[in-house]
Amino acid sequence: MTLKDPKLVAHHTAVCVNDFERARRFYTDFLGFELEGEMDNRSEAALGEVVGLPGAVVRWAMLRLGSYRVELFKYYSPQGETRARRQCDFGYNHMAFEVADADAVYEQVRQAGYETVSPPRLLRGGRTKVFYLAEPEGAITEFVQFRNIDAAEGE
Repeated sequence: MTLKDPKLVAHHTAVCVNDFERARRFYTDFLGFELEGEMDNRSEAALGEVVGLPGAVVRWAMLRLGSYRVELFKYYSPQGETRARRQCDFGYNHMAFEVADADAVYEQVRQAGYETVSPPRLLRGGRTKVFYLAEPEGAITEFVQFRNIDAAEGE
């Protein structure tokens, strides 16, 4: 069976953080997201039911870049794991943004003081140029440039 809904599109990715202000600055000041909404000490009973954590109390924000959104959560209660996940750990492990020039973005990332896992590297037979940025709390953001393979062979 295939899910059928006339509006099924990607809307957002939720990111749980320890330092809410630093994370919000990363997405808004560095990546250019706009703040759509924010609430502190959000604790409505339905939220706890939806996330499967009855009694949850959070700081929350929805950030938008174009039609894509990042939803930030800082859980006051209950307390969760605070260490960053490795890429090989089970479950969702990073979000990715397509860029026109991975090398130029990499230089901007480094100039802004952010850590990367590696410099941009060619993958998929040269079809993509990719690097991972380690966000301030260790979460991974990928930047991927899709390359014209015919043009890439001339380099």
